[in-house]
Amino acid sequence: MWDRPAQAVTFVENHDVVRDSPIINDKLLAYAFILTHEGYPCVFWQDYFNWDLAQPDNQKGIDALIKVHEQDAAGQTQVLYVNDDLYVMQRPGDGDKRGLSWNGSWVHTKWNDTRLAPAAWNGRDAVNAPEEKRTNESGWINVWAPPRGYTVYVPA
Repeated sequence: MWDRPAQAVTFVENHDVVRDSPIINDKLLAYAFILTHEGYPCVFWQDYFNWDLAQPDNQKGIDALIKVHEQDAAGQTQVLYVNDDLYVMQRPGDGDKRGLSWNGSWVHTKWNDTRLAPAAWNGRDAVNAPEEKRTNESGWINVWAPPRGYTVYVPA
């Protein structure tokens, strides 16, 4: 993963082990990580189809994260901030993929005076959709994510 992140296969659940009671607590946080970072993410069949984590036509499930992965996530992962409670990263984009920024606090991005729209989100207390945000003329923005959750922003 460290030497060649774009060639790593990432996964949340082992496809060789079928569980009667699946791991479901915070599993979407792990999917948010592998589907926004470099590599070839592998989605577990049972998570998608049997355990209702796909949530089609909803921005709170694996489907929305897959869409972000396919349409926006490109370029080298750049960690902007990390501590025990918060992880903020961005991918600057490449070609027709716009790039993305993930989680929340005041951070400096590569985008100046740009509107960022939430493309996927979920969390323990995620009732309403996060608001769209705009970077200032210097590229700074205060982005948001719900507790024990994630928000993925993409340039709109």
